[in-house]
Formats: sequence, C-alpha cells, structure tokens
Amino acid sequence: MKMGMNEEYLNRGMDLKRLLLYLQKKIWLVVMLTVLGACCGGIVYQMTRSMKMPVEYQGVSKLYISFGHDESGEVYQYYNGYTWNDLLDADPILDLVMMHLPGYEREQVMEATTAEILSDIRLLTITVRGENEKFVREIKKAVENGLREFASNSKELEQIEVIRSGVPERVYWDDRTVAACVTGAVILGLLSLLAVGFNYVFDESVYVQEDVEKKYGVKALGILTRNQKGLQPYTRELKANIRYILGEKKAFAIVDMANHGDTRRLELERLLSSQELDVFGGGEQEEDFGWNVSQREAAHQKKSEYEVTAFNENILAEEECRKIREVGGVIILLPFGTDVGRKTSRILSFLGNQDCKVLGMIVTQADEEFLNRYFA
Repeated sequence: MKMGMNEEYLNRGMDLKRLLLYLQKKIWLVVMLTVLGACCGGIVYQMTRSMKMPVEYQGVSKLYISFGHDESGEVYQYYNGYTWNDLLDADPILDLVMMHLPGYEREQVMEATTAEILSDIRLLTITVRGENEKFVREIKKAVENGLREFASNSKELEQIEVIRSGVPERVYWDDRTVAACVTGAVILGLLSLLAVGFNYVFDESVYVQEDVEKKYGVKALGILTRNQKGLQPYTRELKANIRYILGEKKAFAIVDMANHGDTRRLELERLLSSQELDVFGGGEQEEDFGWNVSQREAAHQKKSEYEVTAFNENILAEEECRKIREVGGVIILLPFGTDVGRKTSRILSFLGNQDCKVLGMIVTQADEEFLNRYFA
C-alpha cells in the first residue's frame, strides 16, 4: 500500500465538473474583485486626468473669405487648407501678424496657430493653442488683424471678414471614465479567474472519494456530510463499507486531520448503531438520523455496540500508535475542501513506520449541495 502521494494523482487530468463546482463557490470573490477593478480603474483615470493633464487653452476664429477675380473674370479659388497653413507661416502674413505682437517670438506664433478649410473654401478656421488664456487671446486677435490686412493688399482676395471670434477656453481630455472602469473590471476579473484557476491546480484538498483513491492510493470508505437527514446514499455507503472492512470486529481508531476527533467519533458511533431502513417496505422504520444532537439527547443516547477510539492529528504520538495497533487499524478522516495534503502524507508515513494498519479514509464535513450536483 502506498503511504505517500500517488504519482498518478500528480499527472491527473482536469475534472471539468469538479472545476465548475469549485468556481461556483469562488464566484463571489471573482465578482467582488471585478467590481473593485472597475472602481480602481475609474479612480486611477480621474486622478491621472486631473494631475497629469496639461493646462492648455484654445481659441477658435471663423473667417469668411471673399475671392477676387482674374483678368478673364474668373474667381480665384485655389486656396485650400494646406495653402493657408503655409501662408500663415510665410513672411507676408507672419510679418503683419508680428506687428501686433511685440515681445513674442515668431516660432511661438507659428507653433500655436493652425489654419483649416473644413468644407467650404470660403470659410477659414483659425485655431490657436497655448498654455495661458492671455497668450491665446492676443495671438488670435493678431492673426485676425494680419489676415484682414493681407487680404486688402492681395489681388486674389477682396477681403477676409471675421464672422466669429471665440473666447479662449480650457482644453480637457475626453471623459473616458466608463471605458476606464470597464478596462479595470476586465483586467482584475481575468486576473482573479486566473488566480482561482491557479489555486485549483495546486489545491490538494479532497472533495469526493475519487480524490482520496487517486491521491493516496488508500480505500475511500465514504463521506460524512455536514447535516445528515435520514439514510442518504452517502450514509448508507459509508456504513456498509466500514462494517465490511471491520468484519466481526467492533472496535477501530480514527485520526481526524481537522482535529475534531471527539465529534467525529460520536457521529460514527451513532451512524454504525443506527437501524437500516427498508426502503421497499416491510422493514422497521428508522429513527430520524442527523448529526445535530443536543447535549441532553447525547447523554441519554444508547451506548453504541461499536467502540471508536478518536485521535487528533496534532497529538498523535507513540502511545496513540500503540492503541491503534491494539484495536487493529485506523481510519483517517480528511476534511472536505481543506488542504491538508502535506500533513496527511506525514501522518501516513508515521503510521507506516509504526506498523499501524490504515483501513481507509473518510471525507468529513462534506457540502451536500456540492455532492448532489457533482453526482447528479
């Protein structure tokens, strides 16, 4: 009999149903972390937006261009967006603009000013950007005046009229708080799913008998659920397995890996002494079977014909092993969904060295809802 971890268990495949039920119990954590991710995403974005966004002002002017006529009477219409951008940086217009901007550098004006023809070639849009409102207002006004003077001295243009001169306004980034919240929720939600999946892969907890057999190579005798009501299949199977391995013997020992040996002892003694229920009729009606027994009921409870000697994992030593050898064997109790793999491997090794016969293992405090869905 193998006392350590079964190598086949380490190379086991993925039980998808077990994984889905495992995730179902952890979904609240994923949901909470997803909500937290959304909150963090929104907060980080708003902090970045308020602290990192540069202070910038923008002023926009709309000008209407009246074109002149050439010698044949045709209207000059070859001005476009690229032409106006080039013209604003060229000396004829820039010289006129700089006359209204004493103390400014030409490069400042060129970098701050943009000219665009958006649809109609007669409508010119001038945009001025800068770090402060005064800078934008003065350059915008100077560009408007410079373009008017340029038009009055140009044969291709009759005049340029300012039809709208907007006041400088603070430029803000687009508000993308919703997108930031969604991004944060997706990132933290995926990370939480990965963390849960990673934890599942390395989880050495037992949930069903198959986990026990694959992991330790020891007989899985059955399952003790948290709230037994009547002889459910798990109870009937457990009682039949224990009675079979004991044969004529009425005594055995248990080692509880969750250190609740006295409670488990009472449960097993009550289970093994309960009357069988004839589900097809004709047999004795069985008493209502459950673990939740009051202290008064326990005091008046009929003594079990089975004698269970209980030990907790944390007190197992030489004397306890001697008693285990005297009664003929021990059953290891593994708590449902709790990772006690390393402790169990250590105890199995210790029991093997002490020549204590391990009769099998039982999964205790199992979740009935999990089991019913898993075995459905």
